[in-house]
Amino acid sequence: WWKSLRAAPARAAAVPSSRVVQGKILPSPGHVVIPSWQIELERYVARTAVPTKLTALSYTPRPVSPEMKEVFGSRYSNTMGLFEKFKKETSPFLYYQIKPSERRRVEPIQKAELLPKVIEMEKSLVLLAAVVNVQEDEALSFALDYTARVRDELMPELKGLSGIDLYFSRSDRKFVGDEFYLLHETQSHRRPSLFRRGSSSRQPAKLPANLRIAVLNDSQSVLEQMRLLHGKGAFVNGGKLFCFTRADEVLASVRAGTNYDLILTDIIVPGGGGYYLVHQLRKDGFSGTVIALSAYERDDSMGLDMFKRGFDGMFTLPTGFEYAPSWPSDIERGLNKYFALRARYGWRR
Repeated sequence: WWKSLRAAPARAAAVPSSRVVQGKILPSPGHVVIPSWQIELERYVARTAVPTKLTALSYTPRPVSPEMKEVFGSRYSNTMGLFEKFKKETSPFLYYQIKPSERRRVEPIQKAELLPKVIEMEKSLVLLAAVVNVQEDEALSFALDYTARVRDELMPELKGLSGIDLYFSRSDRKFVGDEFYLLHETQSHRRPSLFRRGSSSRQPAKLPANLRIAVLNDSQSVLEQMRLLHGKGAFVNGGKLFCFTRADEVLASVRAGTNYDLILTDIIVPGGGGYYLVHQLRKDGFSGTVIALSAYERDDSMGLDMFKRGFDGMFTLPTGFEYAPSWPSDIERGLNKYFALRARYGWRR
């Protein structure tokens, strides 16, 4: 199949030309009508993806610290390396499926072997596209397009759907990095891209009244400061605050019938961790708001995964934030942003 493909001349574009002679449409002399399947072979199978140099990568979440550039660069190299191997393995399959004379029915055993690899590859590329600008990276754009084309052959009923719609969708809202990360300023308008950037409306003067908030954090200093300021009316004024140090304690409390409007949770905590807590709560049908509060820097691929698991947002605060005088207003500002966006777009579970 490879020799046959290479024997065909490469073409950047193919537009059939014709002329009308005595009412009949005839091909114009000197022009060759190229079959659509040949164009597809050249577009997908014959093409190679040359990864962008790490120094030239364009990132989606900005500004990006030098440390995160190193993380994202390593992720880009690893993912594109995996795609190169994936393409070598799947190109023969796609060649035979695209060429009419070679096309055959996909056997169940072949589908069962290839489909998990396609899913894992596409999910990895979508997560990478959350931090690397797809519109400015030809290799990543091609990798996403190619993987989706292989999926079309294995699952034609999903044709036309993007990877983010398939693997990271929720019925209540779409993922937008500037909306999910609640302490990052938003752009003044929405930009059409794989991961659009959101704009928040003017925030209300105060949070909804009588919020019942559970805080999960294994740092006693964080909980002590929250209790102290809440008692003084400086943190979530007018609501009720409940503090926990273990994920299983929060889960047991909810299952016992305690109602919380909002849960602020750390990611790494005893009793299962933040991911485990959210997964179990959503499985139980919990419809309240769950927001992560962590020292992790903004990473839209991590945020996308958290969004899929059931988180509604994230505060990125440095270790020791509880000793800074501005943290109560920072959290209240972020919560105001969340509730304003929820009211604007009608987010409901």
